[in-house]
This record gives sequence, structure tokens and C-alpha cells, in this order.
Amino acid sequence: MVSREAQAAIDGMFAQKAAKKAAGSPSAEETVKIRDMLSERMSAVPVPEVIRIEEISDGDVKGEWHHYTGPDKDHEHVLLFAFGGGFETGSVISRRNVCANICKYGKFDAFAVSYSQWPEHRHPAALLDCLTAFFWLTRKKGYDPKKVRMFGESAGAILTLTTMLWLKDHGFETPERVSVFSPVVDLTGEDTPSHIENIDRDPMLTSASDVRFFTEEDKRSPYAAAKYGDFRGFPKILVNLGTEELLFDDSMLLKKLCEEAGVDITVKAWEGMFHSFCIFPCPETEQVSEEIGRFLAE
Repeated sequence: MVSREAQAAIDGMFAQKAAKKAAGSPSAEETVKIRDMLSERMSAVPVPEVIRIEEISDGDVKGEWHHYTGPDKDHEHVLLFAFGGGFETGSVISRRNVCANICKYGKFDAFAVSYSQWPEHRHPAALLDCLTAFFWLTRKKGYDPKKVRMFGESAGAILTLTTMLWLKDHGFETPERVSVFSPVVDLTGEDTPSHIENIDRDPMLTSASDVRFFTEEDKRSPYAAAKYGDFRGFPKILVNLGTEELLFDDSMLLKKLCEEAGVDITVKAWEGMFHSFCIFPCPETEQVSEEIGRFLAE
């Protein structure tokens, strides 16, 4: 049984889903307007009192620093946060509450990276932005690569997985722990029945494969779709998702790939919940944010 607050979010999204599907993919101009509208709307959502936000613009590194101001601050770890939004409509502002909640429970600072999206950019621009942010944290800010943590939801989960795969494959030291929420692992939709079976169960998504940031060729690259990656030596990982996910099978595939590669992976499917429910204010979000924060702080 989901909470009253979660059910209200589900009902509201289902009421809008048919109209969104009928309208089809927004144009480039409409996409930017939607992104700006969501950022403006979410900018009014308060963050926990213990978190102070600072805008960062340092060369190619742009985003927001989440300062944890409590007396019990963990100075050793730092979070690299990658927002969701289909590589089109998300931003560090519209997902600010997600990052802040994890920082609150992890008791550490975070850098939310403002990465490149469609229509202004295409793959691999977002991956390069995340890698630049990671090296900025380790080389300029002085954090031990092992003590950096990375978290992403939806599109940000893609970037969390592919950033770790790139670092590992190119001989760089990786964080000891990462976490993803509602990950997209297969951009082609092949061998993923939930992309079809859950189309009417997930109130959040209308399609699993309409990601214009990637070309068809990109969708088979390990640095775009983790399905094609080599997970041997991958960090310990915590995965959260909803049972009603259109992308449910993506998490199950990730679990299989990690287990076959000997990776320590924990997957938790939240009964009755939907894609990226951590965006919405509800008891389930508080609980999962606490679990993610504590996992990453270890």
C-alpha cells in the first residue's frame, strides 16, 4: 500500500499521461521552455534547513554546491549528483530537492553537475561534463577518488553508470560506492518486456526509448547504455526503483550484469511505486533518501 501523498502524485500523473502521449515529443524550442518552467517551479521548493546552496561556475564546471551545515558533518565524503529528465528537461534546480535530501541524511556536501542536454548538445557531452566534474572534485577540491560518491536518477543514473565504467576502463581510481534510482540500462528496448508490459502501469513515462540525446549508434555504446559495459571491478552499488516501472527490467538486467561480474549490488523495488518517485514529496521519498544517504556515507 502506497502512502496517501504518493497516491495523489500517481493519480495526478495518470490524469496528464494521455495528453502527453497524444501531444508527442515536444520540439526543441518547447523542450527548452519546459526545462525552464520546471526549474522555475521547483526553485520555490524549500530544501532542508541544514543545506545551503551555492551556485558554481569554474571554467567548464557548472552546477550547484550543496553545503551540509550540521555540526556532525562528514568532511571525508562528497557526492557527485546527476539529475534526471531524459537528457532534455531536467536541471540541478528541478532536482535540487533530491540531492538536498540525500545530503541531509548522508551528512556530506554534494556537487550537482549541470551537464549538457538536448537540443543544445548530443552524446557524449553529458558524460564529458560528469567526468570533468569528477576530476574537479578530486584534483582541485582534493577529495580522495575512493571517497567520492555518485548518485543519479533516470538519465542521471545512466551517467552514474557510464561515468564509473569510463573511469574504470581507462585506469582511473573509482569511488567505492555509488547509487542509482530508476536506471536506464538498455536504450534500444530489446529484451526488456517491461518497456511494453508496464506502459500503462507507470504514470511517469510514456516511452522508454525516445531519448533524442543519443543516436541509434550511441545506444549500443557502453558509455551511453550500460547494458554493453564490462562491470568487472565496478563499485559497490545500491539500486532503487518502483515495481510499476516501465524500466523495471533495466534494473533486473543491471543486477544480472553486476552479479555475473562479481559486483556487490543491492536492488530494492518499492511496491506500488513508479519511475523516479524520489522527486515527489511523500513518506517513501524520505525513507529512500535516508537509506541512500546512509549507504553512501559508509
